[in-house]
Amino acid sequence: MSLRGVFLDRDGVINRYRRDYVRTEAEFEYEEGAEQAFEILGTLALPLVVVTNQSAIGRGMTTRRTVDAIHARLRADAARWGAAIASIEVCPHSPDARCECRKPGAALFRRAAERLGIALDGSYLVGDAPSDIEAARLLGLRAARVRTGRGSEPLPAGVAAEVEVDGLLAAARWIAAKEAENGARDLG
Repeated sequence: MSLRGVFLDRDGVINRYRRDYVRTEAEFEYEEGAEQAFEILGTLALPLVVVTNQSAIGRGMTTRRTVDAIHARLRADAARWGAAIASIEVCPHSPDARCECRKPGAALFRRAAERLGIALDGSYLVGDAPSDIEAARLLGLRAARVRTGRGSEPLPAGVAAEVEVDGLLAAARWIAAKEAENGARDLG
């Protein structure tokens, strides 16, 4: 049986965006409201998947080991806040590698969806960058765009989020409300 899931971008959504990239564990700082957002997301019966472009690896600015350590901390913190992250999908390539996994490419989303039994159509994405919202459109995801990080950059023509919110906490509340509506419809 397929279920809906929640796909989260990392930089600019969960943690503060840095133009010069998050290259060390010390540079990984949560966005305001992240703890409360994970508390809300943890109450939903939806798998959480982080999908992140980490071109700093491909550019030689950080290592996969450092990124994995950051993600271990993210998983532990999310668990402490009541949410289990089912998967963290990483594209380590630089933009000129022209890989299939770099957002707005769909490879990371499809891989996680297949492994976790998630139906992409009707699932949620919370992102800040235009590539996040473009990926959501291509995959049939319900997109919430946060105004943090790169959330003020213009979107490509024909690409729009279903909702624009201040940050991850507001996006989590929006998803919870949509899930409550779905539950009421299922019971009705």
